[in-house]
Amino acid sequence: MNIGVIDSGIGGLTVVKELTKLNVNIIYYGDNLNVPYGNKTEEEIYYLSKKMIDYLINKNVNLIIVACNTISSIINKYFTNYKVPIISIIDPVINYIKTNNINNTGLLATKFTINSNIYQKMLKEKLVYSEISPNLATIIDNNYNDKDIDNIIKKHLDNLTKHNIDYLILGCTHYYLVFDKFLKNNNKLKYINPSLEVVNYIKDKLISTSNPSLKIYTTGSINTYKSILSKLDINNYKLIKK
Repeated sequence: MNIGVIDSGIGGLTVVKELTKLNVNIIYYGDNLNVPYGNKTEEEIYYLSKKMIDYLINKNVNLIIVACNTISSIINKYFTNYKVPIISIIDPVINYIKTNNINNTGLLATKFTINSNIYQKMLKEKLVYSEISPNLATIIDNNYNDKDIDNIIKKHLDNLTKHNIDYLILGCTHYYLVFDKFLKNNNKLKYINPSLEVVNYIKDKLISTSNPSLKIYTTGSINTYKSILSKLDINNYKLIKK
């Protein structure tokens, strides 16, 4: 079975990490050249994401995971008529929260994701506070130094915890690449990882493949990908510059 994964950059590799445990062929497309998506217009996001989705469909994928909250917030508006199932990374998180009756939840995400109100509409009173991070995804993508990332995360967590949240949705897959820094700044919060939830959401639908392969296409830096893939302990891949 061939699973496609798209993201605005490297964050979706956290989804790939979970998928590699399931013996499926994976084709990943990361559009680092145009990151961040979270500060773009809806029209720009649609155009860029359609380009990635169409590319993966031409690669004969059986299913596409949108490993980007920003793109996922427009999926139901623009991408419902494709023959290939397109799975939003948001829906599994909503399902997890509702199934487990989780309350007092906070959200950290990009400007576009939060302004779309998609989490607010679906979670209603379960979501007590949302915080926009305009640049954390970009800083992670560009491999800025640890002190910059630490300072931004600390500021966000300080603001979020003022609202008495018990759970925090990491509403951008980039954030889980620096999850250790979230824990370092606050290990009392319960963190919800969309990358794990989206794979749990679809794994019963997947068919195992013997000798699974991993192909990664990027419009960005090959060296950045090599560094993140090593950090995530992902091996045996083919990395291709778009």
